[in-house]
Amino acid sequence: MVNKIAKLIDLVQKLPENCLDEAIEFLSAKIDESADNMPPPPCPHCKSESAKRNGRKDDRQRFLCKNCGRSFGETTNTAISHSHYGEAVWKQVIRDTLAGLPIEGTATSMAVSHSTAFNMRHKILLALEAEESRKPTVLNDVCEFDDTYVLESYKGIKFSDDFWRRPRKHGAVAQKRGISNEYICISTGVERDGEAYSKTVTRAAPGKNDLIDAFNGHIGTEALILCDGATSYLGLGESCDCPVTNVCEDGTKGGKGFYNINTANSFHSFIKERYNQYRGVATKYLNRYNVLFSKVFRCGGDLADEIYNLLTSNDTPRHHSVYDVKNLNLLDI
Repeated sequence: MVNKIAKLIDLVQKLPENCLDEAIEFLSAKIDESADNMPPPPCPHCKSESAKRNGRKDDRQRFLCKNCGRSFGETTNTAISHSHYGEAVWKQVIRDTLAGLPIEGTATSMAVSHSTAFNMRHKILLALEAEESRKPTVLNDVCEFDDTYVLESYKGIKFSDDFWRRPRKHGAVAQKRGISNEYICISTGVERDGEAYSKTVTRAAPGKNDLIDAFNGHIGTEALILCDGATSYLGLGESCDCPVTNVCEDGTKGGKGFYNINTANSFHSFIKERYNQYRGVATKYLNRYNVLFSKVFRCGGDLADEIYNLLTSNDTPRHHSVYDVKNLNLLDI
């Protein structure tokens, strides 16, 4: 999809100087017209729909609830509260995030600072993570479970002289052979014809308790769990009271026919592809991205409108500050 914001910025940069005032006046009039035609939204405090306009603050329309008497703005209690940017910019940042564009690519195309693009992306990720906690993904029917691994990353951190290892360049390999503690495990479960879920709880190969922690509350009682020989997955069947089939030990030999985990392997390939497109993900933020990977995998439609509606919904407080972006729900393993 064409980045309309980048195209608009490019056009403005090509305008003759004597046309800038006219362009600014035209765009300002359009913004005012849009604000004037906007009906009062429901009150985020009492949910009443009896609100009226109540002047402007910082060039933004305010409303007054006739029921509870409290003042509010269009984005009060939403994930984009206090943002300087409107719908078009947020939707483009969402599309860049869904498409796997690095943060620096978004910052450059939108003519915003790297920190602004970073904060906007992670507010989107936090909103998705909070929604996943509020309405957990539950896997049912035939489900495939397996692990994939990515190298640990301290992206964005300047190493001290006494740090335990030297910095790595993008695309570097681990110092140790095999699945060592340099690798971060992403445990995944995916329905053959439906939802996907991924979470990180440990380094290297996960144990029985690690997998139970990762999938607690995310496996339905009607699920058939297919795995590829890792005995630690047998604990999932015990914890959620559903059958587990080891495709490597099944009579069909080698995981052929019905008993295979090709869908899980496809999900792993998708995760690795997106991980590389983002030029790596700092390990402490990995679970935020795991929610995104799970939501986007096998989704054929444009999720931008759905995610934007989530960001602007005020049915529950969704705002996250810059402090939350840097400190909330970090992965510490």
